[in-house]
Amino acid sequence: MNVYKLFLKFIGYRTPATMPESLTDLPPNILSEILSRLPIKSLFVCRSVCKTFLNLTSSNPHFNALHFSKTAQNLIIQFGSSYQPTRLVHLVDSELDTAFGFRLKVNVKEKAMFQIPKFPAKYFEEYRMYIGDENNFVLVNSCNGLLYFAERSVCERSFICNPITNEYVTLLEYDVEKNLTMGLWFGFSPEENLYKVLRIFATVSGTPSQDGFKMEYWAQVHVVGSSSWRDIEDKPLSEYLSWDKWSVFLNGTVCWLCNYPETSKFIGFFDFHEEKFGEIAPPLDFGLEQQMNKHGMSIGVLGGYLCLSDDTRDLDIWVMKKFGSQDSWSKEFVVDTSIHMDKPLEGPFRPLQILSDGKILMIWANRVLVTYDPKTKDFGYLEFDGVESLGKVVLYTPSFFPLKDALMVDNLTVQNMTSRENPGLIED
Repeated sequence: MNVYKLFLKFIGYRTPATMPESLTDLPPNILSEILSRLPIKSLFVCRSVCKTFLNLTSSNPHFNALHFSKTAQNLIIQFGSSYQPTRLVHLVDSELDTAFGFRLKVNVKEKAMFQIPKFPAKYFEEYRMYIGDENNFVLVNSCNGLLYFAERSVCERSFICNPITNEYVTLLEYDVEKNLTMGLWFGFSPEENLYKVLRIFATVSGTPSQDGFKMEYWAQVHVVGSSSWRDIEDKPLSEYLSWDKWSVFLNGTVCWLCNYPETSKFIGFFDFHEEKFGEIAPPLDFGLEQQMNKHGMSIGVLGGYLCLSDDTRDLDIWVMKKFGSQDSWSKEFVVDTSIHMDKPLEGPFRPLQILSDGKILMIWANRVLVTYDPKTKDFGYLEFDGVESLGKVVLYTPSFFPLKDALMVDNLTVQNMTSRENPGLIED
């Protein structure tokens, strides 16, 4: 019995007396079920095999929904730094790429998932110069199969893209001449079925000759597809928020760890439905030493729950079982990082996800992907040759929904990004 017949048996397909001899002879619904279970890189390859596979996975709402419900999360990586990011963005299969060897050979100029579009420079009269020539777009976050990028300059333009369909849409610009943007984040309100962008900005008043400059912090929201940014009444809880900080999107909220010098607050969040800021307290067991050790902490999402890693002593990973409830913090993992492979593991760990084999995937020291097996207590390392920093890494669930369908907005002009040959493939 060949492989595809075994798979049909596995998914419960009741075979007729006369069995189809090839996959393309199967009913479309069965073929969709098979293709929807493939890893994203394998699916890209299959789309190049024949017209049947390509047509079935292109502009097919049934397949799009089926694939999105079954596909595993991957990683999207933008190398470089937040001030000097690369324009090429890579996809890493969390399950497959971390399973083989200890190193990926990645040429940041090749084998990219897509290339960030280049925007024209803008002339600002106030500065008497062109701004935006370098187009330093930083990967901010992902949400429901979409990625959000913002430009790190006076322009601070931003766009949303779907790297799978190779589409992007530029968002409404805002007045930056008098306000300093501290951060931008993209999110979704399930209750309203709306995508929104949060902007935190500062207004500056006073003069150096008087009492000095005074900065106040405010927030605005832009509903994707609308024609304006609007101020919200709620003010940011912390002044020390920027898109350089790691943030996570969870159940209609975006969360940040309020790093030093902010010591009075721990984790801040913004609810995209209520359009209000909130605060999450640390675990009850945390003493003053741990609360002051935020430079050695990081937040993430594991198993659908907000999590916190703390390396004050060992590496402790806490999970919040009920969002916003301090009592629900539970220490799920204690990792001994003191000695391994003849060298100590020093530096912050950021939890990313729990893999299908139970291992925990994390970022170590902002450069190396590591896996930790809670059963064997072993680490695995996934380094990138020729790369000094991972820049920005976000969890990403691939989506074949066209961008307009995904955003549920009609009045947007969608453009195509510069595609790369063999999208999504990273060379070993």
